[in-house]
Amino acid sequence: MYKLKYLKQNYSFTPLIKFLTLGVILAFVSCAPSQKEDYHTYFGGKIKNPKDDLVYFLKDEKIIDSAKIDSHNRFQFKLDSIENGLYVFKHGPEFQYLYLEPQDSLLIYLNTWDFDESLIFSGRGSKKNNYLINLYLTQERVEKDFIQNYKLNEAEFSKLIDAQIKKQLDDYQRFIAKEQNSPSPFFEKLVMASIYYPNYYKKEYYPFYHRKMMHLKEFPYLSKSFYDYRKSIDLNDASLLSFGPYASYLNLYLRNRAHVMKLKNPSKSNVDLNFMEVVNEKIKIKSEKNKLLARAAWSALVYDNLSQSERDTILNYFFANCSDEKITKEIKTSIAQREKIKVGNNLPQIMATNIGGNDIAINSIAQNSPAVIYFWPTDLGKIELMTEKLNHLQKSYPNIVFIGIDRNKSDKDWKQFITNKKLSAKTQYKLNKNTEHYSWFAGNSDRTIIVDENGIGVGHIQSTFHNGGGNQHIKLPVHKGQH
Repeated sequence: MYKLKYLKQNYSFTPLIKFLTLGVILAFVSCAPSQKEDYHTYFGGKIKNPKDDLVYFLKDEKIIDSAKIDSHNRFQFKLDSIENGLYVFKHGPEFQYLYLEPQDSLLIYLNTWDFDESLIFSGRGSKKNNYLINLYLTQERVEKDFIQNYKLNEAEFSKLIDAQIKKQLDDYQRFIAKEQNSPSPFFEKLVMASIYYPNYYKKEYYPFYHRKMMHLKEFPYLSKSFYDYRKSIDLNDASLLSFGPYASYLNLYLRNRAHVMKLKNPSKSNVDLNFMEVVNEKIKIKSEKNKLLARAAWSALVYDNLSQSERDTILNYFFANCSDEKITKEIKTSIAQREKIKVGNNLPQIMATNIGGNDIAINSIAQNSPAVIYFWPTDLGKIELMTEKLNHLQKSYPNIVFIGIDRNKSDKDWKQFITNKKLSAKTQYKLNKNTEHYSWFAGNSDRTIIVDENGIGVGHIQSTFHNGGGNQHIKLPVHKGQH
């Protein structure tokens, strides 16, 4: 399972299959007509300890369908016109890649308390998916204890990476030898991406971690051959853009190039600007280019360690080169909203509605205690991430008031949302469009304002708790004695 991170194999699944009860299998199969008559593709299964009552099925980051989890924790999708390809199954804050072919009948079992390690596939199409999930878990285990290897010199490190790639390729050949039919070209492409890109990712990180681990003043000198693998990489492979290993490698490669620009030229000290210049040069797929440019623009809005001149330079470059009007409009709106409440200013008297339908001044709730005022996005993935991080932050900072505000749902949907997400109704409010300050916070993206016990803004985050560029570490005000 890829937790909006990037990556993460041989299997001894027979004992685990017992978890897939006969009832699940019969319920699934009974809904599907015989293979001779049915050209649909089926995907379903059982989820132990479900996070909520829905499962989503996605392609290229877009929701194709959703299914309700029944009283027995089962769900099912009946899919038309499926092509060989990469799909995503999503439940709660976590998701898993699926490789599907027409007329597959794929069953899944998982326990959300141990999402990746408990996940098992059965049915037609299961062998390939079990192979991919286990390859992912192998990469994750390797990564867990890998950091000490960055102490190795260049030659030793390259030799280690080559050995890991060879072992994984040999494992794949053993898998193929057991298969009756040859794998499709795209399945093999996914496997190669799952093997090579996590290892290439480590090589991109090597100079940074080696310097840190060895306490060096300068980055290590690397021979030209160290990056020879870059010659074989297609930076514009549209079929892999939504695949974690490829997407993560691509982002790190571009960041690496941006840092090298800074090292070679002291006048290129703005790494976010360098990143956008590399993106503009290397990325030819318009939608991906716009997304990556936006990532740097969001960073300029999120972080307060940039001078206004640096921020303006980044944003001006973004607007001159991003061709997606929807993205540029969203960032323009965010810039204008950011100017409304600045660090050091008092929070205005924001009126919102509580669960009982009464108008409440948010300022009165945030009195005498530091507060985090966060605005719910409309994106399902970000909602799940916010919910997960919110639970963690509330436990870690019991003396801080966390206030959730919705701007987009109807009253009925908002109240149902509070129930479904098991949120405390005492800390959830709705900002209505006819209120004075609605325009200050309108939009679909997540947002957070942090105020101290005097109601003065001490932090502003556009993209609450998490954004497309990675996790944002929120510096929360802390009372004396609180750790």
